Amino acid sequence: MELHAALALLFLCFTAYSLVSRRLEASVLSGPMLFTALGYGFFEADSNLTAALGNSIVEFLATATLAIILFRDAANIRISGVMAERATALLSARLLFIGIPLTILAGTLAGMALFPTLGLFGALVLAIVLTPTDAALAQPVFGNDGLPEVEREALDVESGLNDGLCLPLLLIALALAADTGSGQGMAGHATFFVKQVVFGPLVGLAVGYLGAAASEFALLRRLSNPAGRTPIMVTLAGLAYLAAELTGGNGFLAAFSAGLAFGWRLPAHTVAGMSNFAMTEGSILTNLTFLLFGAALLPQAFETPLLSSLIYAALSLTVIRMVPVLLAMLGTKTTLRARLFVGWFGPRGLASVLYLILVVDQSGFDAASAITDIAVFAILLSVVLHGASAPFAKRVFFPKTD
Repeated sequence: MELHAALALLFLCFTAYSLVSRRLEASVLSGPMLFTALGYGFFEADSNLTAALGNSIVEFLATATLAIILFRDAANIRISGVMAERATALLSARLLFIGIPLTILAGTLAGMALFPTLGLFGALVLAIVLTPTDAALAQPVFGNDGLPEVEREALDVESGLNDGLCLPLLLIALALAADTGSGQGMAGHATFFVKQVVFGPLVGLAVGYLGAAASEFALLRRLSNPAGRTPIMVTLAGLAYLAAELTGGNGFLAAFSAGLAFGWRLPAHTVAGMSNFAMTEGSILTNLTFLLFGAALLPQAFETPLLSSLIYAALSLTVIRMVPVLLAMLGTKTTLRARLFVGWFGPRGLASVLYLILVVDQSGFDAASAITDIAVFAILLSVVLHGASAPFAKRVFFPKTD
């Protein structure tokens, strides 16, 4: 397939998707599902064409997409009432600080049982790669007002913060697994983690607050027109991410924190008006990232033994995710159906794709290829199952609610 023909087909698919996106949102087919299949179809049509896709391209798209989505989702978080806010904060904290460690522990134990050759650190890396949930794949759930607000908001906060919390853990686990001989020791790794989770949010809060103040100043004095203000969420997300990385902080935590500060500083209607551009850009980049995932990462995974990888993928989406969530939510006033809802809707996507690129690029790590192949199946299964089940969330988990 020639490059021009491939690009023409790509733009045709984006055009067709935009024309029927509303119908697709209510169906079992999602954008990530369709574009993953399209990417794999590109590989089948001409493997030489997709071979030109380097990991750096996929990494850039996944990073940019995730930062934009985290900022936009955080900026639009609105919790009605003090009690709802407290309940959401409590539930989010439980999912992050109880659910994440238990999920990593369960994933590590399952990895060691199914893939003994990975060893402890290899299984730990695999578990961390598949721990963060994906805000992009969960959008149909976050935007469904028919679902309980507290649970939706908690899932939104979890998806915004868990990838930022897991990234430093992944980098530490990779250093230990690859035995790079950096000489940092555990004290050095602990210092690195603290810098990531402290500097990232601090930089993000500063960027988001100052960006919102500058936006309000320009708006009141009519220094900018509506069209000129639309990209500001995208630019501030990128600024927060890069500023945090330059200071040793975590860029994803910074992007989410910047969105929180931005949304807190400005009125809801102003934020909503600025969200459309970020939503459009996020949607395009998300689908493009999954297209490259289908073209660059998926084909090589099909060349490996499938059974054990599929078993781990199924466990990752069910037992490894849902049992820790159920344990984390013990003692809350949520119903069993609500706990199952939160446990099920933890899709794996953009963050896991980005983490895989980091794993592949890690020198001296012999298990990188095996981990990539296993994780790819979990991501693929999540794209299909979570995408197909999202339209039926209310009917399945909360059939009696209005």
